[in-house]
Amino acid sequence: MIKLKHGSGRSAGYRFVTAEELESLRRVGRIVVETRRYGNVYAVDRKSLDEARQRGAIPVTHIGNLADMRRLLAETPSVSWLRVLLWVPRSECEKRSLERGDLDTAERLAAWDQTSADVLDSDVKDLFDMVIRTDRTDPTTAAKEISGERVRTRDALRRDELEAALALPRGDGAS
Repeated sequence: MIKLKHGSGRSAGYRFVTAEELESLRRVGRIVVETRRYGNVYAVDRKSLDEARQRGAIPVTHIGNLADMRRLLAETPSVSWLRVLLWVPRSECEKRSLERGDLDTAERLAAWDQTSADVLDSDVKDLFDMVIRTDRTDPTTAAKEISGERVRTRDALRRDELEAALALPRGDGAS
């Protein structure tokens, strides 16, 4: 599933749209959820989601905050999402951003700060099925863990399990 993007920056994994296109999609009810971050607008198109499901594909999308995650779940009640929180400590987030040569590292760290506060301050009951620390798990292993989780009956993580996985109460999650 390709996410829509209005703005600038990296293009891999996105279909760029104009402001007019995005507004037109909003008017006809095609936008499931949209996020404004880094000066851009990112959106999930209902048609793209439906087409992926009709092909028998498993839709995957990145949602960067809890409010948008809840909105996505509310707008797609017929979809059985596997909700995976991919997490990285703040220090690793900064390191990766600098290594990529991002010009907006400060904004990315501010987004990390907002997300971690959101997780700690919110009712996260039944929100995530699993957490993967990407500083401890390579992409291939993470994909295998996620794929294996799709076939198991699962219970959502309890808050204490989530906090332990993120290691947020003690700082930036670097432990």
